[in-house]
Amino acid sequence: MKAKSIKGRSPEEIKSALEQCMADAFKPTLAFVFISITQDREKISSILDKEGIAIFGATTEGEFTEEEVFSESTVILLLDMNPDFFKIEMKDHSDGSAIESGRYIGNFGLSHFAQPAFIISGSNIDTPGELIMEGLLEVVGEHTKVVGGMAGDDKHLEGNCVFRNGRESYQGVLALIVDEQKITLAGEAVSGWKAVGTERTITECDGPWILSIDGKPAMEVVNKFTGIEINDSSKNSGYHHIGTTFPIQIQQEKGNPVMRPLLLYNTDNGSIMCGGSVVRGSRFRFSLPPDFEVVDSVIDSARTIQENELSDADAILIFSCIGRKLSLGPMTSTEVMGIQQIWGKPMAGFFSMGEFGKVKNGNTQFHGTTISWVALKEKSIK
Repeated sequence: MKAKSIKGRSPEEIKSALEQCMADAFKPTLAFVFISITQDREKISSILDKEGIAIFGATTEGEFTEEEVFSESTVILLLDMNPDFFKIEMKDHSDGSAIESGRYIGNFGLSHFAQPAFIISGSNIDTPGELIMEGLLEVVGEHTKVVGGMAGDDKHLEGNCVFRNGRESYQGVLALIVDEQKITLAGEAVSGWKAVGTERTITECDGPWILSIDGKPAMEVVNKFTGIEINDSSKNSGYHHIGTTFPIQIQQEKGNPVMRPLLLYNTDNGSIMCGGSVVRGSRFRFSLPPDFEVVDSVIDSARTIQENELSDADAILIFSCIGRKLSLGPMTSTEVMGIQQIWGKPMAGFFSMGEFGKVKNGNTQFHGTTISWVALKEKSIK
């Protein structure tokens, strides 16, 4: 399987780049399109559609290829994958349940392949990614490979979109289902943040909102640990941003903790909003601010899998939480390029609003403040 990446800041640039990469008789069948909401996705989709290329598309919080990290642009990873080896499906849940959408995608995958693997993206940040994952894994089993990231919209928090040929959704899930008997997927969801301090317990919560920790107002506990002046009387009442430097690490029965960034606080009731739903009674620890070891742990995860599971790859996909970009700054480029350089093959990815992937020694879950990556390789046909 051959792969090439292209980029551009207009439909004209994308069309020119596509023509150039197809000049050597390269005939892509599949395009991963990661695009800023500032770009004309309708025109760009039309360009690909006219070439008979299947589209897996998502809006972003920033984009990247093996060359560099971009903003307000379009990046596309093109593959000439055999059309018999993949299917693309999208399910809206604007009038229903995200769990049901996950179940639908799971059943769709099993109806086409005996051993499906899933690359997914969801739109609308008000829809918990955990619900999509819950429904999907309920059907296909917790050991099935699922990787991906929630769509973004350049930090506007209102226009996240996923799309395929001729159709888009502002509240739905998009899936590329791959026949894993024909295409190998190897990857991992990695955080790298170090836990610190004693375990604490979420004693009251509502969806992504933590109301109390160890029986005390959540805002009070977070303020004491982080030192963020979130009780400043000069601030107006209502919602305020915290930042993503101190994500919490929710403990699991097995495997690495699930990361949840702290995004907003509400001065009216002292609650804290996480980047994902939380459960009453969950135990967690705070995280230290990130350093170079965070990046090293991510690159090491790729090196370990390259040495032990997949020595060669055809293409790389990376989904990195926007929280990593905000916290790591220029180190995010080192991180994503470090993964790509392990195999040295074409890559594309985007900064996301939550990630799907398998943690080391654990199962597939929905995460925050995490980078989820996957290497793809077409199997030799004997």
